[in-house]
Amino acid sequence: MSITVLSDVIVPSDIMAAGVRGRQMRANTRVQTSNGRQTINVNWARTLRQYEFGFVPLTLAQWATVEGLFEATDAGAYGMLLADPKDQAVTLLEGVATLVSGTVYQLHKRYTAAGSTRTRDRKITRPLAAGFDIRVSGTPLTEGTQYTLDVATGQVIIPSTPAAADITWAGSFYVPVNFANDQIDWELVRGGLPDNRLAAGPTVTLQEVVE
Repeated sequence: MSITVLSDVIVPSDIMAAGVRGRQMRANTRVQTSNGRQTINVNWARTLRQYEFGFVPLTLAQWATVEGLFEATDAGAYGMLLADPKDQAVTLLEGVATLVSGTVYQLHKRYTAAGSTRTRDRKITRPLAAGFDIRVSGTPLTEGTQYTLDVATGQVIIPSTPAAADITWAGSFYVPVNFANDQIDWELVRGGLPDNRLAAGPTVTLQEVVE
């Protein structure tokens, strides 16, 4: 079955602050011929992200938070939300939309290659309502009367049906993730009294959920 993301389960900021590393993942099939040339087929149309915790030792309280997330999501059977520490905001220059149907538009973040006009759009499914700003031809819209935002899909209803190319937006967003594995390892790396103990992962991996 597809993964249900629990919108009320959010990775706490203190776990992120303790130390996190990640990777951007694509899936390409690469073949190198005898003359050294490469042929590459793109298998995924989008980038997926992974986040690793636990390589930096955590306090027992922080580790208990990780265990709580693990238990509450049945070890990744359900997803949760995470604020990417380096990529969680969209500016008006980056925020674009595509028409889904009728008055419904999907939010995207646009990435541009430096010094080029080449771009790639990333579908945003978990925007935050707080600080959300959407505009048509540069004019801000009023929530409730001129637009409605669905924070569980990243879709916006705009009754006036503007052209998608005229829509820009700004705000913050979460990344839907789940535990990538059915187990998490731990190691007590500093003993002593409970308040002074530290536990390492060595790694806890969260992977982006495609919605």
